[in-house]
Amino acid sequence: MSMRTRTVSWCEGKIVKVLSKKCQITTYLALSSCVLENVRSIEEQHNLDVAVAHLISKKQITQVKDQAGFTIYRLVA
Repeated sequence: MSMRTRTVSWCEGKIVKVLSKKCQITTYLALSSCVLENVRSIEEQHNLDVAVAHLISKKQITQVKDQAGFTIYRLVA
C-alpha cells in the first residue's frame, strides 16, 4: 500500500492547527514531530521546511529565540 506524500499546503494547515492548540513550540524538531508525527519520506520533510518558510514570510508564524537560545515558533495573533 503506497501512501501519498503530504504536500506543502497540507503541512501549512497542520502547522497552523498545531500552533493554535499549543500556543508555542520550542525547537524545529518538536515542530516537525507534532506536524508530521512520522516522516514517511525525505520529500515530506522538505515540504515541511518549505511550509515553515512560507508561513514565516507570510507573517502567519514567528520564529524567535528565547533566553536559553532555543528557537520558539508561535502563531501570530
